[in-house]
Amino acid sequence: MTIKHSLKDLLPEEMETWAQSKGYPSYKGRQLAQWIFQKGVDDPDSMHTLPKAFRKMICAEGNLHLTRLVSDKPNDFSQSNKFLFELSDGKFVESVYIPSENRRTVCVSSQVGCALNCTFCQTARMGFQRNLSTGEIVDQVLQIRRIVPEAITNVVFMGMGEPFHNYDSVIQAARILNHESGLNIGARHITVSTAGVVPQILAFAELPYQFKLAVSLNAIRDDLRQTLMPVNRQYPLSALLEAVKFYACKTHRRVTFEYVMMRNVNISQRDADELVSRLSEFDCKLNLIPFNMTEAPYERPAEEEIQFFTDYLQQRAPFPVMIRWSGGADKQAACGQLYTHIKQKETYDGYPEKIS
Repeated sequence: MTIKHSLKDLLPEEMETWAQSKGYPSYKGRQLAQWIFQKGVDDPDSMHTLPKAFRKMICAEGNLHLTRLVSDKPNDFSQSNKFLFELSDGKFVESVYIPSENRRTVCVSSQVGCALNCTFCQTARMGFQRNLSTGEIVDQVLQIRRIVPEAITNVVFMGMGEPFHNYDSVIQAARILNHESGLNIGARHITVSTAGVVPQILAFAELPYQFKLAVSLNAIRDDLRQTLMPVNRQYPLSALLEAVKFYACKTHRRVTFEYVMMRNVNISQRDADELVSRLSEFDCKLNLIPFNMTEAPYERPAEEEIQFFTDYLQQRAPFPVMIRWSGGADKQAACGQLYTHIKQKETYDGYPEKIS
């Protein structure tokens, strides 16, 4: 049986090499990349600039069908929308389309589930199942691009999973998204988020690409952070912030810190003062994210608590502080929430057969 090659794993120049290995000129591989990444075509028979024999070979030996949309297509693209995709092995991942005034962002998943077991995260309840391939990551963007009415301007690796636990596939996906013959999204419009995996932050700083770094912080004291995020036991705040400092000095790029606000947990005046104290040395911005209610044992702060914490920080911090509002808790907007919601309702009956 012929093992099909996942072509969406390949950079355009790697598609050239693949085409040559099959006896075709390298430029046919470049044309193939343009059909897949720029025109978003998955059916080789529709790639009319390619020779018929090449198209037949792609059908026989190349795999272009990596994800399948199983959630309903949205009708309103003026607000955030979640998409649930089935993979070829029957597992599921989710992505989010986030429009704003001057950008259209896709938030992609990098793993099925997650091993980090953050206590406030719905994805943690899935456990870790497997890493996504490069092509499965890229395909989330390709699929959403076919549906939404405007061009995708930004991609953030902030969906299900810890991107730096799938480092090679994530970086390869980012390179394809950025490549001029790929999706041609600017490198500075691609952000990779981590819960604080220090060795990969250091490696990320050494890359020759201008991808941006975000750090899911959520607490500024070790005792609290390791309760919320067990990864802090392996990489405590001192090591994490030193790695971030190395990244900032090496790349001269601003770092984004993400901070999920939970009532009676991490929004005290002491928390705000310590955030200002410890983050002031960085060229950074702080995104405050009101907690979305899930099965986790935490509560969303009241609106006045959110505003007080934000105002207190903005009046004292030398770095930008802003609230990053979710697209809506009523849309199962927390990471991992759509997957759990649909699984619990068992609404997969009647979907087409799995991806072949």
